[in-house]
Parts: sequence; C-alpha cells; structure tokens
Amino acid sequence: MTRSRTIAALAAAVAMLVLGSACFQAQVEEGGETASFISVTGTGEVRAEPDIATVSTGVEVRAQSVAEARARAANAANAVVAALLAEGVEEGDIRTVDFYIYPEYDYRDETPRVSGYTVSNTVQVTVRDVDRVGELIDAVAAAGGDAVRFNGISFAREDPSALAREARELAIADARAKAEQLAELTGVSLGSVVSVAETSWAAPLVGLSPEAEFAVQDSAATSIQPGTSAVTVSVQAVWAIEEDE
Repeated sequence: MTRSRTIAALAAAVAMLVLGSACFQAQVEEGGETASFISVTGTGEVRAEPDIATVSTGVEVRAQSVAEARARAANAANAVVAALLAEGVEEGDIRTVDFYIYPEYDYRDETPRVSGYTVSNTVQVTVRDVDRVGELIDAVAAAGGDAVRFNGISFAREDPSALAREARELAIADARAKAEQLAELTGVSLGSVVSVAETSWAAPLVGLSPEAEFAVQDSAATSIQPGTSAVTVSVQAVWAIEEDE
C-alpha cells in the first residue's frame, strides 16, 4: 500500500475515534499494513476587554383595564426610548424584542376572576461605549420610573474574528507541543500531519461577567464592570509516526 493511501486510511479511522491526548496504532486492512499515529487535542484562549454591551430593558405596567395599562406602558416606554436617544444611542441600536398583554387573576374565590391587566414592552439596546453603560441605566431608570425593568446585560467583542485567529494559532501550538512530548516519551519520531479538525469555538462571554457589579441606589450612580471576554478554540490534530528507515 502506498504511503498516501495509508494516510487516507488512517484519517478515516481517526474520524471514528473519540480523540484525546494519546498514542494510537491502527491496522489498515489492505495488505495487512500497520501504521501508527499520535492524536492530541490542543486548546487556545485569548482574553480581551469587550467593546460592546447589550442591555435588555423595558417597562411593565399593571392596571384595572387593558386601555389604562397600555396607555401607561406606552408613556413609560416612550420616555425610556427618548432617554436612550438623548444619551447618544442610535435609533438602529434599539430593537423591540417582546411585547405582551395578559390578564391578572384573583384565585381567592372558588372561581378565578380577572383582577387587572399587565402590559410589558421589552427592548434590546446595543451600547457601543461600554464605559457608559451605567449612565444609560441611570437615565433609563429616571425616565421610566417604577415601570422600568432590567432583564440583563451581556458584554462581547463586536468582531471576535481576530481573537479567534490568535486563539486558533495557540491551539495548534498547544497540540504540536503535546504531540512532540508524546513522541519523545514513547521513543518515536513525529511525522507529518494526518488531519486537523476544529472541534469547538466559544464566542465571547455572554451574560454579566463574574467580576461585574450592578448596584442601584437612590443617591448613587450605577456601577457596571464589564470584566474581560474570552474566545476559546479547540483543535483535534493527528500526526503520523515516522518509521525508522
């Protein structure tokens, strides 16, 4: 069997294995030829400060009638959007993601009865200056009053591709270092690469980072600490083991 056909057969065998940091030996059926290879998983991670934030906020109002609840919610929502625009948020960065009206029930009697109605309007806001997230939260809270709701904040890199490339380079370097160590420890020589597969890629941090602080007080500004975002790439790489000539 030619070397190219041997490598192709190895690649097919590798695809059927759960790869890890290990040294394998595969039996190639045609001609009974035996070939060996080293399979490893490499990981690379790059961390950076986020340059974009997403804030989920909105209003929620309860009233005796749908008309009253809707009108009050509309006034509060309009005030929130106006405050965001006044703070420099672009109109295209404010997007309605949820709106609903539902009845509230009183279950104290045997037969439940409608006791009022709730109107909720939620928007997703893209903030392109993460240092101003706290100011925007304060502005929204002041504009919407008791009707305001905050549902969460997430931080990320708007374009994580450069970080992903760097993380990928680190993952390949990590895989090669492991393969070289395994070859040295087992007394063999590392040959050419048989296959490489990127097995996972984690996007920048989603959700409020563990380091974040979110505190609202009547007389204090809101403190938001975005922390850092991470891009992680994992690769599975297989090297052939060179046979001594």
